[in-house]
Amino acid sequence: MSTASKILSFFLPLLLAFLIHQSESLTPFLPQIIALTSLIIVLFLIFAQRFFIPLVIFIINLIVLSTGGVSSFLFFLIYFLLFSLSFQSQPALSLIYSLITIIFYSTSLSSTISFIQLFSLLLITPLTYFISHQQETSQKTESVLTQDETDFLLWISLHLKSSLREIISLSDNPKIDKIAKDLLKNSAKLGRSIDQNSDEI
Repeated sequence: MSTASKILSFFLPLLLAFLIHQSESLTPFLPQIIALTSLIIVLFLIFAQRFFIPLVIFIINLIVLSTGGVSSFLFFLIYFLLFSLSFQSQPALSLIYSLITIIFYSTSLSSTISFIQLFSLLLITPLTYFISHQQETSQKTESVLTQDETDFLLWISLHLKSSLREIISLSDNPKIDKIAKDLLKNSAKLGRSIDQNSDEI
């Protein structure tokens, strides 16, 4: 998924939640909309075995908006949402998610307490960026280590296999005694074992 698609998958559910909350005709049906969205999320989790992130973004923001917006006692759910997204997003995307959320909720400021709530969201923005950056660095390091391990095993397989074949070819020499031949047979087994492991890689 491209960066623009990821931004839209965050922006559009948030925008839809705000539009539904502002619509006087849909406001009486907010509980039903939340319940239906929750059901869809559960069905995705059961049958697809994964969360559909745009729906999660939509329902969390709709719940927060329907209980007071920035002044809501459930506003902490926005923190959890941004933190969870930072674990699976690039640092720049985490920063954009936080800024989009701040811009949307800044339209519903109504008191000093709500301003403090929104300001606290601004304070955690660098933290989500840092978490996302650390996660990205960890994934890159793990990928490099995995590739190095694969390259090392392949190198061992190719070079040790050729050496073993040279030793095994000596088994035709009648001067080699029984002990040496047993050792060469064991070396052949080891070579076949390495071949199997390299094929699995």
